[in-house]
Amino acid sequence: MALEGSLRDFDLFSLFNMIKIQGKNGTLVLSQGQEFIKVFFENGEIVGCDSNQVRMEDRLGTMLVRLGRLTGEELLAMVQVQRQTLKRMGTLLLESGKVNPSDLQDALFSQATAILHRTFRWVEGDYRFDSMLPPDLDRDHFVPIPVDTVLMEAARIQDEWPEVERRLPGMEVPLARSAKAQELHLDIDQDVSSLLDGKGQMQLGTSGLTHEQEMVLSYFENPESIKDIIQVSRYEELDTCKAIADLIEAGLLEPMAGKAPKVARPWVHDGKSSQVPEEWESSRFLWPLVAVGFLVPLLLYVPHHRGSMNMGLASLQPVDVLVVPEGPTRLRQAWAFRLASPRDGGILLAKELGRPLDGGNPVADLSKYPDPMVPEAAPAPDPTPKR
Repeated sequence: MALEGSLRDFDLFSLFNMIKIQGKNGTLVLSQGQEFIKVFFENGEIVGCDSNQVRMEDRLGTMLVRLGRLTGEELLAMVQVQRQTLKRMGTLLLESGKVNPSDLQDALFSQATAILHRTFRWVEGDYRFDSMLPPDLDRDHFVPIPVDTVLMEAARIQDEWPEVERRLPGMEVPLARSAKAQELHLDIDQDVSSLLDGKGQMQLGTSGLTHEQEMVLSYFENPESIKDIIQVSRYEELDTCKAIADLIEAGLLEPMAGKAPKVARPWVHDGKSSQVPEEWESSRFLWPLVAVGFLVPLLLYVPHHRGSMNMGLASLQPVDVLVVPEGPTRLRQAWAFRLASPRDGGILLAKELGRPLDGGNPVADLSKYPDPMVPEAAPAPDPTPKR
C-alpha cells in the first residue's frame, strides 16, 4: 500500500528519517506544481535521484562542457549515440576516456545532492512512496548516499539560505560582467584541469578571487539570470548563489534592465526537443481550414435518403415516412381519445392531433351501460303463501 500525503502535514525531514529508520526500499515521488522529484531508496539509503526539470545526465554533460573536458559538439555526438544505443551517458563518457570512474561518481553524487537540497526548501507539495524500484538504476557509478548526510547538509542550507537570498536581486534578473570584470585575468583560463579535483577553491588567485568565484564568473560570458547559471554550475545551488552575491558586492557583476537573452545550449535538456521552437504561433489560415474541413464532408457526404447506412447523418434529413400505428396501438389511442372527450368519443381531438378516427371511435361509450359498482335492487318477496 502506497504512503502519500501533503508536505504541510509531514515535512521532508520526518519523511526521510522514517524511511531511514525503517530501512525501506522503494521510490519517493515529490511534486510541487509542474516539478516532480524521484528519490530511490534501498535499505533506507538513497541509491538514485532524478527530476523532470533537469536530468542529472544532462547536468553532468553540461558541467563537463563548462570544465573543458568536452566540447558542445562532442557532447551532442554522445547524445545522438545515446539515443541509438540506449546506453547511459555515464557509460558513454567512460568509454570515450574523457572522465574516469571516480570523477563520474563524484559528479553524480554532487548532482543528486543538489536536487535534494533544493527540494528541502519546499514549504508545500505532495509526496507518495511506493515499494517499487526501477530496474535500470545506475548501481555501478552511483554510490549510495546515507540519509543523515543529506539531512545535515539540508539543515545547514536552510539556515544560511535566507541571508544569501537577501543579497541577491532575484533569480530571474539578468546579470552581466561589469567593465571591471572585463579587465580581470582569471586563473582558470590558464588551467582548467584542476577543477574536478577541487584544489585551491578557497585560495585567492592573482585576480583576488577564490577559485569558486572565478568559476562562477566565467559562466557569465553572456548576460544570464541566476536561475540559468544554477542549471549549469558544477557547484550546489547555495554555493553558487553565495559566489554570485560576492561578485555583485565586489562590483564584478551588475544587474541589467529587461530580460536576459536566451543562450543557445543544445546539449542542455529542457524537457523539449532541441529542434522544436520554444514558442509556436498558429497560421491565420488554420481556423478557416478547420471550418472547411468540417463543412465540406457535411455538405457533400450527408445522404439524401433515409435508407443510408450512416444513420447518424441520415437523421439530419426530414422525415418522409408516414407512421401508421398497428392494431393494438390504434385501439389504445381510441381508448385515450374516448376517455379524454367522452361526449363525441374524441373524434374532434383526434383530428386536431393528426390522428383521425376513420368511421368513428371503435371503443363503446361505457357511460351508457349500467354501473357495475352499483348493486341492483333485490326483487320484492311474493306475498302469496305457498301451499
